[in-house]
Amino acid sequence: MLRNFLRRLYVRPPEPIPREHGRLLLLVGAAMFIAGYDANIYGMAVRQIQKSFDIPDADIGRLIAIFRIGVIPALGLSYLADRIGRRFLLMATLAGAAFATVWTAFASSLPEFIAAQMLARVFIYTEEILCIVVIAEEFSERTRGWAVGQLGALAAFGAGFAALMFGFVNMLPFGWRAIYFLGAFPLLWLLWARRALPETRRFKEQAAKDTARPLLALISNYPGRLALLAGVALIYAFAMGATVTLFSPFLQTTHHWLPWQIATLLLSAGGAAVFGNTVAGTLSDRFGRRRVISISVLVSSVSFAAFYGWATGPWLALFWTTGLFAFMATDILVAALGAELFPTSHRSLAAGVRFFAWLFGGLLGLLVEAELFEKIGTHGPAIASLTIVAPLSLIFVAFLPESAGKSLDEIAAEKLT
Repeated sequence: MLRNFLRRLYVRPPEPIPREHGRLLLLVGAAMFIAGYDANIYGMAVRQIQKSFDIPDADIGRLIAIFRIGVIPALGLSYLADRIGRRFLLMATLAGAAFATVWTAFASSLPEFIAAQMLARVFIYTEEILCIVVIAEEFSERTRGWAVGQLGALAAFGAGFAALMFGFVNMLPFGWRAIYFLGAFPLLWLLWARRALPETRRFKEQAAKDTARPLLALISNYPGRLALLAGVALIYAFAMGATVTLFSPFLQTTHHWLPWQIATLLLSAGGAAVFGNTVAGTLSDRFGRRRVISISVLVSSVSFAAFYGWATGPWLALFWTTGLFAFMATDILVAALGAELFPTSHRSLAAGVRFFAWLFGGLLGLLVEAELFEKIGTHGPAIASLTIVAPLSLIFVAFLPESAGKSLDEIAAEKLT
């Protein structure tokens, strides 16, 4: 009885959705699955990649910071999505991600590996930005949070599948390279499956007015919202930038875990994260985005501080699960705000700025963690000390408008520029 109640409450949408919306969610959400897969491979297989290219321990986090520079051209592509449409960019970036993923698998040197991963991140980041935008524009105010939660769940599924593959990294031919190579096939399938993907109704209506000035509108219409949202993303990502990325080397070096043990933890915790995203999306529709974000920020901060600070044995599994659960909920709901709080004319660009602040904050966090690592000599205390900064992001959350239960036009009306 309890299981059926939870399924009705959290897995199914609050109200029936049209069949075309279900298909759209699948086609768009599949990219989130692939992004979750691709973005997590490096963090899991970093010890194996490190051996291939003789990467020093202190440079593990710095490499991820370099990869994240790909968000800069992704910001430019999100601007184009407001000018020429969401559909074209979704197709083009998918093809680019497939190419860059295969290139990564065949990289023969560290500079080539970095270049391939930077290119892959350009396209994957753009996909993530636009997936949220498309769902926000097509779903109603009563199902928008639920739908965004499904995107987060699919991203968690992707991370879980990457964990499953990582469990076989020492048995697969060519090791970590095989994991990247296999990741290109779902991208190619999705490119074919999306061939009939329609443009969003809101963009077509906006394009018919021929008033597209995304950058000018972004600066002049809602600058306060943009600053607050960027502040939330930057501070929280700074605090959490190393938590998910460096957990695999932390467990392998500090606690001497084997790849299959890490994969098992990820799969079990990933299941909780999938459920958590669905719960967070649905609860945010009922009780508000700001309230759910506030709770998830606090839970993730405490959980990861304990995981990296003092936990051992079964406590590691417990705090990793609660931390990942809350982290992914925060991630997807802040991303939802990035699309909801701005009009159609510059929604993609605003979402791109939010994503830029998120990744830039994470980049800064990784760089600071690398400096702390060199002084302390171990990742655990360095990462734990950064997580205590996360609750400061709630100062900005308190001043953001609530978007739950409101139409996009109510939240952010178009203004003349």
